[in-house]
Amino acid sequence: MVDLYIGDLVPLDILLAGVTALIASAVLTIAYYLSARGTAKWKPRKLVHITMGTIIAFTVFSYDNLSGPAFTAGLFLTILMYAWAHKSELVWELLSAGSREGESRLNTFASGFMGVASFALVFLVFFSRPEIFAAAILAVSWGDAAGEIVGRPFGGKIFKKRFKNKSVEGSIAVLVLTMVSVIASLIGHGFHLMIVAVLPQIVLVAILVSIAEILSIGWTDNFLIPWVTSISMWLLLFPGIPLLPL
Repeated sequence: MVDLYIGDLVPLDILLAGVTALIASAVLTIAYYLSARGTAKWKPRKLVHITMGTIIAFTVFSYDNLSGPAFTAGLFLTILMYAWAHKSELVWELLSAGSREGESRLNTFASGFMGVASFALVFLVFFSRPEIFAAAILAVSWGDAAGEIVGRPFGGKIFKKRFKNKSVEGSIAVLVLTMVSVIASLIGHGFHLMIVAVLPQIVLVAILVSIAEILSIGWTDNFLIPWVTSISMWLLLFPGIPLLPL
């Protein structure tokens, strides 16, 4: 489990950093070319969200100390800057490719920044329970993404009702995939109770996250969903744990 200090890199840290940086670069490249070919913007955007969120959720706590994540970020930025040096418009084009319809590149940057800030705060506050951190990321990467993946092509085909331009089908997808996210996080980080014993609490967490997703506007879901997930899991699944690392 990662320790909260800056120390020496161990071989596993270097391996995780290299693999993560390569995957991130490959996914961004695929997303960039999909966008350049005229693919609907939400598809490459969700490809990046799902892939990178999954990797972060299940690798951050595998590093030996904070030097590992820092080295990973530095390695990825080095690759990105190398590509940018060969094509100066690359960063702006990537921001444009990841923008929602009707939103500017500044909105996209704000969305990414607030998401990273939210995840970082959740990491520190709930450090003693890596399951909470992983679920917070996956609720965005899987749950929120499912709302768009299902809602865009299928929204309104079964239920005609919409709220804030969000479909019932998409909201159901958010609910189901948030449940999957919480369960995967618990299992992936060695939760010791039987999942069926806490299934009602997991369903309630997913309902609260789905409500937050419905009520969120624009990029605010990237900030709200991790906190709704974290706080509800803390209250319902891990009551009494210390909030800050001691």
